[in-house]
Amino acid sequence: MEEVKWILTKKLEKTEEINNFEQTYSIKFPVQFKEIVLENNAGRPRPNVFDSSERTELVAKALLSFDSSHPDNIWDTYQHVKGCLPNDIVPFMSDQFGNYVCFDYQYSKEPAVVFWDHELSQSNPNKSIGEVADDFEEFLNSLYSL
Repeated sequence: MEEVKWILTKKLEKTEEINNFEQTYSIKFPVQFKEIVLENNAGRPRPNVFDSSERTELVAKALLSFDSSHPDNIWDTYQHVKGCLPNDIVPFMSDQFGNYVCFDYQYSKEPAVVFWDHELSQSNPNKSIGEVADDFEEFLNSLYSL
């Protein structure tokens, strides 16, 4: 298990944006996730490969930024995809193909981590979500290099 390092991070201009997002959508992000965002907003993890229950060798491209001025920000992304996602699924990281690593709040306030495939959501919504990890820490620990 490699320690995760973050590259190409962008300073979070307004740290209160994390709390604003939580309040807007009535969720609580995992503490470890918030700590990582504060230090590594929009960062790219290394290693960055993970598996889901549906697929292997998926790539975690970058954390969604909490700065609304950033092109890949969590605010615009969630507004854009939430109609396609099951309720209580919140994207927090992109891949290179328009899919997202998400927090799944459907069954617990401590969210699991899932992978949402946007192409499968159109043809087979039941297969569009793949389980990745029981929590954020397990997700980070599951990242590997090819």
